[in-house]
Amino acid sequence: METRSFSERHEPTRRDILHRGLVWAFTGALYAAMFVPVFEVTGNSLALWIAPIFATVAATAGGALVYSSSQLAVQIAIFSNIAVFGYLIMNGVVIPPLGPTLVGAGVGAVAGAVYGLVVKESRIYRAGAKLLAGLVAGAAVSVLALAWVLVSADSLVWLIALLAPVSGMVYLKLAGSFIQRFAKLSPPFADGAIAGLVIGGFIGFGLWLAAGVALQDVVPEWQDAFDRITDRVPGAIAAASATTFFLGTIKAAFKLNWGDPYDH
Repeated sequence: METRSFSERHEPTRRDILHRGLVWAFTGALYAAMFVPVFEVTGNSLALWIAPIFATVAATAGGALVYSSSQLAVQIAIFSNIAVFGYLIMNGVVIPPLGPTLVGAGVGAVAGAVYGLVVKESRIYRAGAKLLAGLVAGAAVSVLALAWVLVSADSLVWLIALLAPVSGMVYLKLAGSFIQRFAKLSPPFADGAIAGLVIGGFIGFGLWLAAGVALQDVVPEWQDAFDRITDRVPGAIAAASATTFFLGTIKAAFKLNWGDPYDH
């Protein structure tokens, strides 16, 4: 007997439409929060044309790992926050971001590995396949990012507003087939460690930014990058959330079978 999805069997309610929009808006906010720091850090040390490619791939693949297991992401956030806070207190808050980032990544990797070994029913077992799908999707969409930045390097916020929904759609197009082919690419503890490494590192860098904003003080060599990141992140998050929210509501309202990031 043929089975149909919920959206095919029922007319979407306003709550359904709002829920889908909010799910997609979260993915857009996460994408922007990852894209801007990677773009600014790599753009400060590498050629201009490399930064948008690297940032697009990193944000798409990083988001894919967060979607691998929301429960794991929450647990990593707890442990990494505690570890990074302790590191900042012990070593002084006004320090380069490498230390907090490595501490968050290390704690996240350990927590993720343990999670992968203990929680047998977790969707984290597909993290390797999702990472590959995210890397390929990000590489494909990075062509658009490169073209945009070369034409107008000052309009980064609008670029992210465009890239977030496009990257999401391309990733979802690829994720199912990658999961079918590469579901057992790596053992569960490695899947968890990979996801934890990325999520924990992101949290560590984010806490370094938050500390700098709270104290209005960072190490001199990071001042310019810090200023650019903190200036652009709020607008980028707002713009990407708006475009992805719109995409999610359209998907739900017209019952378009694009899937959601958490469906895989």
